[in-house]
Amino acid sequence: MYYISEIFQSIQGEGNCAGANSLFVRFQHCNLSCSWCDTKFTWHKNDKLQAFTADEVKAMIAQSTAPNVILTGGEPTLYALDKIVVEGKKYHIETNGTIIPTNPVDITLKDGSRFAREAMDEAVIEKFNWVVSPKMNNAGQELNDKAMRFFAGKRWGIFKFIIQNKNEIAEITTVSKKYTIDKSRIYIGLEGCTSQSQLQPDVVDEIVQQGYNFSPRLHVLLWGNKRER
Repeated sequence: MYYISEIFQSIQGEGNCAGANSLFVRFQHCNLSCSWCDTKFTWHKNDKLQAFTADEVKAMIAQSTAPNVILTGGEPTLYALDKIVVEGKKYHIETNGTIIPTNPVDITLKDGSRFAREAMDEAVIEKFNWVVSPKMNNAGQELNDKAMRFFAGKRWGIFKFIIQNKNEIAEITTVSKKYTIDKSRIYIGLEGCTSQSQLQPDVVDEIVQQGYNFSPRLHVLLWGNKRER
């Protein structure tokens, strides 16, 4: 079953496909609790949410005119994402990079919610654009070494890191060297939910000078912290 927090059409605001016309499917529940998370409403059990079957989720996706489907959360890899593929759609996965999709999952979260699924079919999910967003010191989290090595060894997508100031770029460099992640696969964005938080040209200059890609937060620039944007 799939618990969906919200589903809406907008533009992809971040990463290597920023600006793309997309349908967002935001799943409820997360295995982390990052300090600066802007979707904390997805963390915990919500008795008002309806559980959907894979066929019901596919039907909602098929009804959308958007060519791209962003599976986000919460943490989408708690769910069997390989079972909700609709032909003709391009899938993008926004994950925190702590759960290996090709391994089975059986996990009980802090609120008592249990998630269990089979290993995802790699032949299906390797066609997705994976946006792996590891949460580091500024989020009060630690990297999952095994999962990081898994994603670094695949060519499925990119790594997206969020920083609060230019000094944190050094931590990303350390991580990129440890897991042999080429800088061309790394996008760095600025933490914050206001337009002003995103307008830091000196930080962006430093990101570019150190050889990384900059990830804008277009939805924040356009709509601030508004839901379903």
